[in-house]
Amino acid sequence: MPILAHAQEQSQRQTQAQSQPITQAQQNTQTTPASQSAPEGLQATPTPATIPPRAISLAPHITEILFAAGAQDHLIAVDSSSDYPPAAKDLPRVGDALRVNPEKLLELKPDQVWVWQANQIGPELQRQLQQTHISLIFAAPQKLDDIPAFVRLAGDSLDTSDVAVPIAELLDNQIAALRQNSRLGETVSVFLEIGAEPLYTLARDPLIQDVLSTCKAQNIYARHAAVAPTISLEDVLHKRPQVVIMAYRDPAQLRARHLFWEKHLGLSPHALLNLNPDALYRPGPRLIEATRELCEQLDRYRAQVS
Repeated sequence: MPILAHAQEQSQRQTQAQSQPITQAQQNTQTTPASQSAPEGLQATPTPATIPPRAISLAPHITEILFAAGAQDHLIAVDSSSDYPPAAKDLPRVGDALRVNPEKLLELKPDQVWVWQANQIGPELQRQLQQTHISLIFAAPQKLDDIPAFVRLAGDSLDTSDVAVPIAELLDNQIAALRQNSRLGETVSVFLEIGAEPLYTLARDPLIQDVLSTCKAQNIYARHAAVAPTISLEDVLHKRPQVVIMAYRDPAQLRARHLFWEKHLGLSPHALLNLNPDALYRPGPRLIEATRELCEQLDRYRAQVS
């Protein structure tokens, strides 16, 4: 991935920066819960600055954000699902998306714990983190622009801004280019297939809605009350989406789903799209690349039907 490759090229400068004494301004940055430019939904508790700061990531997309920010050397543990970039696989594990091992986490003595949702750690562990002056940072992007904003925050918090700032600017530019290109073409109605047995989808997820609107696509379940509802085949057939978006790794499973929708909706192959599930459904830097791929596939669909 070009972003992470660029971050690795900056690693020597980052290491040198980490060896320098932390200034008062840097201390203030590290102990402030969130800067004014931080995305909505981010919360942090103050902690004294340390050299170098040590962080734990409790979500795969957060791990990707910290690597993109050049902060991989500050990561001392991750959740069990963090498998990208490959170097993340070598880090100790302290739990998964639903449960965290509090004893193991506290034994590692991090300075910061980055989490996706509060229910990952629960009130008791939150209290222990506060008592031991460990910062708790929530990173739940609600729109594409939040991803580079969290990269910047990681750079500020972990003293790797020399890597994080140019990477965040690159991501900002990629998002802006996608939105500029999306001014062309008609809006396409889409169905997001998340699972087949039972059939369920993503509905009122603000980040996915931003991805789709960037590509001039309209989710047929955008107004559903649930975020990830189970739905009936009959209802999908009634709504008649123009395109079905899937995210399967298994080629045999993908072929089976293609045949299914060709039969039931009468869709041609160019109306059945497939993307990398980790890139599409993890709100990290790869989601921006997945958005570009989705926009390109939708453009090819429009060209076929025009």
